[in-house]
Amino acid sequence: MTAEPVTLIVFGAYLVFLVIIGLASSKKSAGGLEDFFLAGRNLNKWTVALSAVSSGRSGWLILGVTGMAFMSGFQAIWAIAGYITAEIVMFFFVARRFREYSQATGSLTIPDLLESRFPGGSKALRVVSSLIVVFFMIAYVGSQVVAGGTAFSSTMGLSQSGGMWLTAVILLFYVMIGGFHAVSKTDVLQAGFMFASLVILPIIAIINLGGFGPILEAMQAQGAGFVDPFAFSAGAILGLLGIGFGSPGNPHILVRYMSLKNVSEMRQAALISSLWNVIMGWGAVMIGIIGRVYFPEIDMLPDGNHEAVFTSLGQELLSPLLMGVLLVAILAAIMSSADSQLLVGASALIRDIYDKLLHRGEEISQARLVAYSRLATATIMLLAVLLAFSAETFVFWLVLFAWGGLGACFGPVLLLTLYWKKLTRQGSLWGMLAGLIAVLMGSQQPAWTYAFLPDINNLFATILFGITNAAVPGFLISALVAVVVSQLTYRETSAQASTER
Repeated sequence: MTAEPVTLIVFGAYLVFLVIIGLASSKKSAGGLEDFFLAGRNLNKWTVALSAVSSGRSGWLILGVTGMAFMSGFQAIWAIAGYITAEIVMFFFVARRFREYSQATGSLTIPDLLESRFPGGSKALRVVSSLIVVFFMIAYVGSQVVAGGTAFSSTMGLSQSGGMWLTAVILLFYVMIGGFHAVSKTDVLQAGFMFASLVILPIIAIINLGGFGPILEAMQAQGAGFVDPFAFSAGAILGLLGIGFGSPGNPHILVRYMSLKNVSEMRQAALISSLWNVIMGWGAVMIGIIGRVYFPEIDMLPDGNHEAVFTSLGQELLSPLLMGVLLVAILAAIMSSADSQLLVGASALIRDIYDKLLHRGEEISQARLVAYSRLATATIMLLAVLLAFSAETFVFWLVLFAWGGLGACFGPVLLLTLYWKKLTRQGSLWGMLAGLIAVLMGSQQPAWTYAFLPDINNLFATILFGITNAAVPGFLISALVAVVVSQLTYRETSAQASTER
């Protein structure tokens, strides 16, 4: 589509503002690794809450959920119910302990926190966890670069490749210069744009239609399944709810808990985050459903793509100024996830691999570590761009299981680290590996394994009441293996660090 000049001005002003935030945050991020990766644990409740919301949603909410609601109606609520419930539980009941334990142990990263539970001994736990983080973050960032290229090509007339390079350059600049200070501040701005677009668009649509009558008629015209949220099978519903299993293990969300300045404000941050999540989620569902009034047939959308309902409805209803806000919301959803993932990947390279493994016990100046962290940020971005250009399909396939893969690898082990004294190093390591293998096999089982293994995805679905979301069995298997191995390797006399506060 061809954008109006006013729309392009709004779009360009947003990009310029991101650069300004990066420059303004450069000095604050230069104090050391804690400043660069956690903003010195000095963020307020609003920044932590909104940053957690925006970094966790990406373009999946604005494009994916709206498209799902367009196709299946109220059944799409299960896609948002899982992660909202999981993040409410995490923020209200786990985040404070997570924050306190990370500060008490001096942990800046997830591998840091896991390793701090078992001081001394083998470093296999840090090696494996760091490599998992780097692997998934490169794939995540690569997918966001591709999505950014699509957004720029459809709004500013750039080629797909030109849009991808512009996305990468803007992201790299403010993240590399401003660190977590810039990421958290831009995430708040981006959360605002996402919130505004997901609230304003359905309200304008309802007013334009004269109420809910035409919406109800359009829903009924699509059939009972469009109206009834329970029309899905039990396995499909549980699989969508299983999206929430990714929340406890995704580092780009968890680091938000670690960055809050005043621990006593954690519950207030949790309330802010929860309300924001609920309103944004319902806004996305309503946009998809309302889209059926304006576009009764999917062929009426560009290229028959159901995920284009968000932008198509905006073009139908909004002024050029508000359309600029809507387009910025799409890019904000992409960048608010990519910047956090980029920083988490860099932290694994410098904090966990370079500092704690390759140069363990050596004194390295914080200034040098920050400089290396900026180089690592550029390295992660370069690898992500190369992956994005060379294997777009593979990148998006990775993203389908990355959320659940990280949840399965880290979620059970982190929760056990905080709440179970008998967890052992071996239990943590094998729990992570079991979760990773289960998600990989459940998502894309290699053909050569069928010679001696059954269809793992069908096996999981048979055992778990029809669930085909690999994140669910991955999480459960990881937890089971971690507990069983810990029981077998635990010794009463062994030094188990207590996590009770």
